[in-house]
Amino acid sequence: GQDSFARANQSGWGTASDGHTWGGDANSASAFSISGNTGRVNGNGSSYSAVLGSSATNAEVTFSGSISSFSNANFGAVLRWTDGNNWYKAYLDGASLIVQKMVLGTPVVLAAAPFTAMAGTAYNVRFRSVGSTLSAVAWPKSGTQPTNWMITTTDLTFPIGSCGISIQ
Repeated sequence: GQDSFARANQSGWGTASDGHTWGGDANSASAFSISGNTGRVNGNGSSYSAVLGSSATNAEVTFSGSISSFSNANFGAVLRWTDGNNWYKAYLDGASLIVQKMVLGTPVVLAAAPFTAMAGTAYNVRFRSVGSTLSAVAWPKSGTQPTNWMITTTDLTFPIGSCGISIQ
């Protein structure tokens, strides 16, 4: 799936520019909107997920985003998302890039790498799954992608699922 968000201001994220309908919370939670050709999530400390496209085993999510505060908050990419309680996520929390899995609502950190991120600054996050290998990298949107993955770890709790983003 792919979305440019180039459409009218609206509640929810609706249908992406590639024709897929956003799933997860993107069209059911009032926190989601489009304003000024930007997908927005106005969170209140809750966890939100937005997934797009078909389920996949080997997949990659790359997106650009920012967050207004990292105080008890984070944002990142999800792979092999089944529902709000079962997924892999690569996210920024202000101090680190973290790869985590959520199994039946219980979070488990698989790997982490130091990464200082500042609220209000846009970052790119790239997260890939190939077989049991999960790889992640992050960099400032204004910069150049690092040549190497910052995190590479393995896990096969979830063999297939949807792709998207998650905000907490």
